[in-house]
Amino acid sequence: MAYVGRDPQTVFGEYKKIDVSGWSFDSSTTTFPAGFQIGDVNQVMLSINGIIQEPTTDFLLTAGGTNIVFTSAPETDDSCFAIVAGNVAGVAQKHAIGSVTADALSANLKTFDEFRIQADGTDDSYTISYTPSSKGSLLVTIDGVVQASANFSLVGRSISFDSNLDSGAFLRVVDYGHKAGVFVPVDGSVTQGKLADDAVQVQNLDSSLVYTNIPIRVNTQNISVPFTIDSSKNASVIGPITVDSNVTITVNGNFTVI
Repeated sequence: MAYVGRDPQTVFGEYKKIDVSGWSFDSSTTTFPAGFQIGDVNQVMLSINGIIQEPTTDFLLTAGGTNIVFTSAPETDDSCFAIVAGNVAGVAQKHAIGSVTADALSANLKTFDEFRIQADGTDDSYTISYTPSSKGSLLVTIDGVVQASANFSLVGRSISFDSNLDSGAFLRVVDYGHKAGVFVPVDGSVTQGKLADDAVQVQNLDSSLVYTNIPIRVNTQNISVPFTIDSSKNASVIGPITVDSNVTITVNGNFTVI
């Protein structure tokens, strides 16, 4: 049958924690009940002693997704937690192949991006192959050990650490957030505070505000917004001019009223 995204048996739903309180590690048992059906082994984030285990390599699913089977039996004193990124979900409606249009897809459709690299011991910064949603949406591991957000910084697509990663260390960065898209603000909704310094140039101004062919400059007769004249700047205004009572003009450079 046709479907959108993954096989219907592995559709992502809510996040759910596996109850491992009944799991008894004895260095020989490898199979443990999940307590509910899991659609795909890659939905499971499983940790042993704080080390994230690799799906299909360190553990598998059996019994229709209701059992977790370790490839090597956990030791008696090992600790464990496991989270499933979505329960098995049903399919409400079947669609013919090619019948689903872009308009039918949710704007909040999630995608999980992943970046992996083996460090060579010479770098403390790496360029991720995708643009992360945010620092808080990242799961960062080094040799399977989850890194706290305080242990790395993120600027654009660059992730940095306090020191060079050890040679041979495996860095894995997974983004569990929404995939970045293009957002068009509503007309008139962008305030002055949202603009970067020097973001607006003369060529961006309305032609009614700029006179390029005649030597005439026009200004209003009232100042209603505060502003600061930097020490390296000169400013002038043609009077008469009034300034609103709640407006402050800070002059660090030169300001002339003509």
